[in-house]
Amino acid sequence: MLNKNEIALQDIEFIKQLMTRNRQKLDQSPPFLFIWGTYMMVGFIGMQFDHAVWQMWYWGIASIMGGILSAIVGIRQSRHATKQEGGSNGWMFWLPFLVVLFSGSFLMFTGVVKMEYISLFWLNLIGIAYVSMGPLVGKGPVFLGIWFVILSVLVKLFFLDFQFLILGLLGGGSMLVTGLFLLRRRSNHG
Repeated sequence: MLNKNEIALQDIEFIKQLMTRNRQKLDQSPPFLFIWGTYMMVGFIGMQFDHAVWQMWYWGIASIMGGILSAIVGIRQSRHATKQEGGSNGWMFWLPFLVVLFSGSFLMFTGVVKMEYISLFWLNLIGIAYVSMGPLVGKGPVFLGIWFVILSVLVKLFFLDFQFLILGLLGGGSMLVTGLFLLRRRSNHG
């Protein structure tokens, strides 16, 4: 039978393992943040200046390119991973995004959401997806998700005329800054 000191030491070791695992998961995210942050930044800023033509060709083509780049990065990362496990390394990581894509597309194409608010709607859905990933990868995505929801609310209430510019700079830009922060943190700790 283990005494209290041995149990405490086992608990501390378990916590260290969890922290290491979550740090490794976060260390894999900067390429995805750069891909999708650039996607959002270019897409939204482009729509501020050309609302008609830009949205017809950019979002579809850039989504496919972003998906291909993400798949390539994911495959490369999985080849270098020491052990494949569930959670953020498995299919569960992508589930919130697939649900958001399906439900958002349905609501958009059936006219439930007005087209003038579609960018705010998508940013809210993406924010909710990031928040829902918290149990899988830790608090980092939760903060980003909460920021997206707050940003879309503030833009709707106060800056609707400049929504695309603000969402591009502060939405997509926040993903790029988060990626840079995580890269810097990895280089300082690794």
